[in-house]
Amino acid sequence: MASALLCLESSGNLCSVAVTGFDREAYLQSEPGQKHTKVILGMIRGCLTAAGGSRKGLQGIAFGSGPGAFTGLRVACGLAQGLGWALNIPLIPVNTLLALGYIHHETLEEGSRLLSAIDARMHECYCAVFRYENHEFKEVTAPALCKPSELLAIADDNGAEFLCGNAFRIYADEIGDPAPKKLLSTDDVNAQMIVPLARKYFEENKTVDAAEASPLYVRDHVALTIEERKAEKSR
Repeated sequence: MASALLCLESSGNLCSVAVTGFDREAYLQSEPGQKHTKVILGMIRGCLTAAGGSRKGLQGIAFGSGPGAFTGLRVACGLAQGLGWALNIPLIPVNTLLALGYIHHETLEEGSRLLSAIDARMHECYCAVFRYENHEFKEVTAPALCKPSELLAIADDNGAEFLCGNAFRIYADEIGDPAPKKLLSTDDVNAQMIVPLARKYFEENKTVDAAEASPLYVRDHVALTIEERKAEKSR
């Protein structure tokens, strides 16, 4: 029987919750801007009810650990920690860039390389390159910040033939035509994408105690100054 897991993802504009392993799969999402904390608890209750489950029946809690928006990462991680402590169950941190790529693993051939990129705001992207090998994704480049215009060059430098992530939708004009590389998706990361890796990690016992969980921060500079915002608007 599948493990009963709660998955939380709030690293970007979307706030989403998925529940798996009960009577039914359930998923809810919202786009609350900066107000993730005001909606996510209600979404958890609604998702558990829709799945025919309960908090006491959960065996683990997965969360999008980053990279992503500073506040959003703290919301998902902090809530996962609180529930993990209260229920005495382990947590499952899931890299958001890896989650975006992993959902395409059945379409990739052995040795394929994929660049995953998401909007980091302030006219920057978070990106990483992964290699698909022995049914696993191996990190070729660690998550890092870059300009949208640099993405295709990073893919070239690291032999990535496949691309995915919302950066290719949000900055499409600046990035240009990615051909001959194959763009697999331009979706925002969400809790449903967290589920496959959450199941895999839980089965492999790749979990952490609540006290050990932490977000993956890539950026130190988390907000534009007034001057930087004016310059951004003038582009």
